Amino acid sequence: MSFDLFSNWNIIDRLIYAVESAWKSLLEGISSSSLKEPDAETMIAVETDYLRRENENLKKREIPLYLIEEERHIICPKCKAQLSDPDIKYCAGCGQRVIRHIAADRYKVKNE
Repeated sequence: MSFDLFSNWNIIDRLIYAVESAWKSLLEGISSSSLKEPDAETMIAVETDYLRRENENLKKREIPLYLIEEERHIICPKCKAQLSDPDIKYCAGCGQRVIRHIAADRYKVKNE
């Protein structure tokens, strides 16, 4: 009878050891993966691609659009936001570059 008790205890002990080992290896895998630094070339390639796309988007916004002047209101042509200053360079609503349209009769050239 005492032999069966020890043999059952040995099975339980093996089970506990297996669970502890699996848990320890799982925790070590998680901690080592968070400490591992990413590949430098991959980081550079990803950042270069991101900056290229951002630069293309900024270039699209840098093409100036003429402000819409209606009576006393000045409106952004892209987002239709009402702007307070006619000499503004960028729309506060969408960030689009805007310029004021100068009619030919208001534009005077100085003759020398």
